[in-house]
Amino acid sequence: MHHSGRYDPVEGVMHMEDRDVILINLPTAVRGFVFQGEDGDPVIVVNARLTREQNRKTFDHERQHIENGDMENENYNEYGGETT
Repeated sequence: MHHSGRYDPVEGVMHMEDRDVILINLPTAVRGFVFQGEDGDPVIVVNARLTREQNRKTFDHERQHIENGDMENENYNEYGGETT
């Protein structure tokens, strides 16, 4: 699927493993991320510009952060180094 150079709002929702995953056009360097929704549940966002296979890998990666409790760990830094 080809995407224009503009950033669209939410393109849709994909359903993976009993979890809704938000698809948004992001810069291609950003595969996805997870954040805590208003209801307290984690929300996974994946890049609509990437393939379904890439999004599956991103989903698995973000789900691992949820399972590891990384969201609750204020000292967690995905890229290493010190946090302030």
